[in-house]
Parts: sequence; structure tokens; C-alpha cells
Amino acid sequence: MLLSPPPPPSEFAGEPNREPLESPGTDTLLWLVRHGRVTAPTTAYGDEDVPLSEEGLGQTALASEALANQARPNRIVASPLIRARTLGEQLAERTGLPLRLDPRLKELHRGDWQGIERTEYQARWRADREAYWQDPLHWKGHGGESEAEVVARAWAALSDALNGFQAAGTGPTGCVVIAAHRQVIRALTAAAMGIPPGRSHSMRLEPAHGILLQASPGAWTLLRTNIFPPGAKHATEPVDGPPKDVIVR
Repeated sequence: MLLSPPPPPSEFAGEPNREPLESPGTDTLLWLVRHGRVTAPTTAYGDEDVPLSEEGLGQTALASEALANQARPNRIVASPLIRARTLGEQLAERTGLPLRLDPRLKELHRGDWQGIERTEYQARWRADREAYWQDPLHWKGHGGESEAEVVARAWAALSDALNGFQAAGTGPTGCVVIAAHRQVIRALTAAAMGIPPGRSHSMRLEPAHGILLQASPGAWTLLRTNIFPPGAKHATEPVDGPPKDVIVR
């Protein structure tokens, strides 16, 4: 069960267009990787420091190995929460690169709804859906963070992670891996691509899966979505269309 808002009311006219955030134009590759499965799968744990399950530890090992061997990053940044930090630590160990922990990459704080069972969480979403769909970017009916607040802090972390790469030339100028959380990665991807926040909840991102962006000149390019293990070769993607699960604006 996803911790996402229910569909909009039948009379909903649609979200307004949203301008994508600016790309640094360096052609740098950016893997946004969600942590593995955790030990509290039935609660809305938000930014609580929930540990990985045994399955999640196995997923993390596979993800870090694929990223080290195939993505070959130049920089690794992670949320300090243990479930994401573990991926960053394992990848740093495999590559010999330093790990930067950035608290701005923590998961969405869910306010009064944090820690409740998912069934109750979904019931509260249904009760508040009209208020949410009136302004998905700024809604914070649970008393926690709004989408706009998450984007503001996490985008600053993303920008710092990409700082220092050279201007685009003949191809990718480096690779950065950010280990974080579903809602943070969804919000960052939507902001980069100009996808309205409410609509972006339909974007899938399973545990230990990754999204690959490229900081192309002029605009961000969404290359791959919901990939496991992240860093895997492009041979798994169709040759005659966009990557699986890409939301076209």
C-alpha cells in the first residue's frame, strides 16, 4: 500500500502546469536511489530512523554492487537515516570514495500522521483529499512538511552534490549517487522534470530501485525509472520508446 493521496475528486479540473527546475547543464549522470525494504512496512514511518529488514539488507548489497561496478560514481551522498545511509556506506566501501551525509535528504516529515498504521493513514488521506487537491504543492494538513518544503531543502542538497563538475562537452562529465527516500526522490524528480506534484505520485519507485537523471544542457533528462539493481545496463530497456515508467509531461 503506497502512502500517496487518493485520486482527485471527480470534479477536479487538473493541476496547473509547473516549470521544471534548471539543470546545471554539465551532462552529469545522477542516480537517485531509494533505500531497501525496512522493518516497519505497515506504518507511515516518515522521517523516523527505521532500520532495514533482512530482505532490505540483501537488496542494499545488490544495489551497492551494481552501482559500484556499472554506474562507477565519482561522488556519493546519502540521507543520514540508517536505511539510506547503509547504502551509501556500502557503496563508499566498494568504491573507496568518501561518503557525504546530508540531513536535507531525510524523508518527508508526516507530522501528526507519522507512525500510524497505513490503513489509518489512508483513511485520513481520503478524508482530506479535497483540501489536498486544491493545492498539492503546499498542502500540509497532517501538520508535517509540504511538498514545496521538501523540494526546497532536498534540491539544495542535490545542487551541492552536483557542484564542481565541468561544463558539458562530448558526453557525461561524471556520476553522482544520492541514497535517499521515496517521497524525497519522487519530489526531486517531479521538480526537475516539471511534473505536477499530485500527478507525480503515480511514479513507481520500489525499495532499492533507482531513477537516473542527466543534467543535460537546457533541461534535465529523465533516462530511467524504477530500475533494480540501480546502475544496471540499459539493455533491459526498450529500444523503440521511452524507458519504462517514465511520465511524459
